[in-house]
Amino acid sequence: MKKIRWDLIGILGGVAGVIIAIIAVLKNGGPNKIYIAIAMVVVFGSMGYIMNKFLWAPRNNLRRLLNSGIPGKAKILEVHDTNVAVNNNPQVRLVLELKNNNGELYTTDCKTIVSKFKSNYFQQGKEVNVKIDPVNEKNVIVDVS
Repeated sequence: MKKIRWDLIGILGGVAGVIIAIIAVLKNGGPNKIYIAIAMVVVFGSMGYIMNKFLWAPRNNLRRLLNSGIPGKAKILEVHDTNVAVNNNPQVRLVLELKNNNGELYTTDCKTIVSKFKSNYFQQGKEVNVKIDPVNEKNVIVDVS
């Protein structure tokens, strides 16, 4: 059974609502209706851009790498707290050391949510499972499955 993408349904509904509102303003808006319509496009377009940049793009990247990323191992060089928590689980930024296809070592970083029950799993010097982007080897996520 195919999973319903409720986020996509919400986005399409929001875009349809903005388009209907702009049409209503242009049809019945009064003398400054064009400026109101332009302001609506700018405000809602900016909101859409910000939401895509900070909410949807990282989640889509995570989903894509979980499905099509190259499995690998990485050594944790540094662990930094980001002062962000999700359900009382902290988000950390990890500096990782990996080997590319040529066997050369390189470093990259990624952010991940650390479960309170697996806090000792993410310590300096430990090795973790990762998924590496086949196109950009610096784009890495920690595979906790």
